[in-house]
Amino acid sequence: MDEKYYIISPCFNEEEVIETFLKEIESKLSDTNKFFTVIVVDDASVDSSLNILQNFQFSSSRFSLKVIRLNFNMGHQEAINIGLNYAYKYKEDMKGAIIMDSDGEDDPNAIKELLKLKDFDIVFVSRGKRKDGFVFKTGYFLYKILFRLIIGKSITFGNYSLISPKVLFAIHNQRFLHYAAFLSKQKFDIIKIRFDRQRRIDGKSKMNHKGLIFHGLSSLIEYSEEILFFLIRFFFVMFFFAITLGGYVLYSKFILNNAILGWASSVGSSILIVCVLIISTVIIGLLLLSIKKSMFYNIKSYEEIR
Repeated sequence: MDEKYYIISPCFNEEEVIETFLKEIESKLSDTNKFFTVIVVDDASVDSSLNILQNFQFSSSRFSLKVIRLNFNMGHQEAINIGLNYAYKYKEDMKGAIIMDSDGEDDPNAIKELLKLKDFDIVFVSRGKRKDGFVFKTGYFLYKILFRLIIGKSITFGNYSLISPKVLFAIHNQRFLHYAAFLSKQKFDIIKIRFDRQRRIDGKSKMNHKGLIFHGLSSLIEYSEEILFFLIRFFFVMFFFAITLGGYVLYSKFILNNAILGWASSVGSSILIVCVLIISTVIIGLLLLSIKKSMFYNIKSYEEIR
């Protein structure tokens, strides 16, 4: 029986890119003897992207296209979420679901490597060389250090991934803010393959520095429990330091009869304030975490175009 894969790709204002992207998928995967259904999630584009998608036809019968249109712009990650929920109804028919961006940076040749895997749960296409500017590379490097420091693990991958039907079943209707971080937390076997990224087809990224910063912060939110635990540990370290400093001050003043310098009380007060701020952050974080986990995703916020 021929294996079938579903490719989920979000799209927003990609009129200069989307047709080339689809043709590139077909040309690079036509010799794989697999069947592919590309699900393009149009994130309420305001250019001619949707019109191009409606009129596009693959030349090979092994490729088919489905287009779903979001009723309003919901963002890149939400588009992936809806695409996954849409693909869920085909879980019995698929060998796996592939998530990739439609701007051309995710090289379809990597899919050939993914197809070689017979047993898999989650496979990330880890980023190799990438054609980005100095500012982006520096920011990404600092982000990885911060993520490693707080979470205790490295994140070297993005949305480009392959998941099995059982993973799709497990994450169905779950909400996430950062797909890669969310998926990396799932209790499944995770494999990584390394592949260089291509340059965008039109060379212009729609993600500005502000968007990149908030996208990075979203990955930390997916690890809310780990961040809260980090803050709790930091609180106890600071609290222990404050108690030690307070004990030293009392010992010096009442046992050794030494004069107490002004900096000691200032430092002690500052530490107590920091402790209060940390524990307050933990409490607020727990409340936000409980709200996040109780949120329900509305899968009817789109229409199927073709």
